[in-house]
Amino acid sequence: MVISEDYSHTAAPITREIARRGFLAGSRFLRYTKGAMLSNLRHAVAADVLDMALVGALIYALLLWFKRTRAAFVAIGLFLLALVYALAYLSGMHMTVGLFQGFFAVFIVAVIVIFQEEIRSAFERLAVWSLTGGVLKSAPTHRQVEILVRSLGDLARDRIGALVVLRGLDPLDRHLSGGWDLNGDLSEALIKSIFDSHSLGHDGALLIEEGRVSRFGVQLPLSKDFAKVTHLGTRHSAALGLSERADALCLAVSEEHGTISTARRGGLKAVDGLEDLQDEIELFFRERLPLQSENVLLRFLSQNWREKLIAAAAAVLLWIFFVGIGRGR
Repeated sequence: MVISEDYSHTAAPITREIARRGFLAGSRFLRYTKGAMLSNLRHAVAADVLDMALVGALIYALLLWFKRTRAAFVAIGLFLLALVYALAYLSGMHMTVGLFQGFFAVFIVAVIVIFQEEIRSAFERLAVWSLTGGVLKSAPTHRQVEILVRSLGDLARDRIGALVVLRGLDPLDRHLSGGWDLNGDLSEALIKSIFDSHSLGHDGALLIEEGRVSRFGVQLPLSKDFAKVTHLGTRHSAALGLSERADALCLAVSEEHGTISTARRGGLKAVDGLEDLQDEIELFFRERLPLQSENVLLRFLSQNWREKLIAAAAAVLLWIFFVGIGRGR
């Protein structure tokens, strides 16, 4: 009992001291931030504006990557660690700052190892965007989309399984295996013959690129999200698996239920009817075709506006912390 009382008497001052130092660090951070924002932002030159723009673009790309890979917990953890590091730095906790600097190096290596597939995909998208400008050269015509929708509708009605992949901008070669090259015209007869039960490639996927059937009988990677495909077949798992790794639109026809599902951006949903399916396909290609100049800015501002605001605010705060406070001193 005596030990317990002594410990409580000793712990209370320590707790109060920690709280006091934390409060002082937070107050100092706000004071520095406010002073730097009022004084140094007025003296920001063109190089500083460009510096903030580049950092904001990197943060925006990182936020989109977190959003796409559903790794929001990593983003929250990084934010909390950065906040604690900033408070420790401003309050003069040199040992804590040193420990955090060593931890960040280990943490970066761990993130690279854990998310190596997502990082590789991100670099692929960057390379594709630099070559294509983020738009497709060509897409299926309205008539070809109608042919595809009508064919899938007939297959669903007859309870014949099918799996169709509509390529977007991301390269797919490293995600696909097997199959046969075709490069044929898109037609109802071709689609139905490929998914006929007597066809060698009916269990694989049919790949459509630039309005043509480029390959068939292709094997796709299966999804690791077992919660979404627990009561579904292998075709749906394959469709979801590819959509988790690339920006392709995958269409799966269930031979058990006679339904059609679409897989995109790591999500899987059943369509309500053929009109809904056609709208999904046309929207998919419309987002990847070149726009008129007056629509480019509008689409850029309307998409992911929350991430853009967060990235802009973070870039300004980082500039104040690393550059503005240093100039003020």
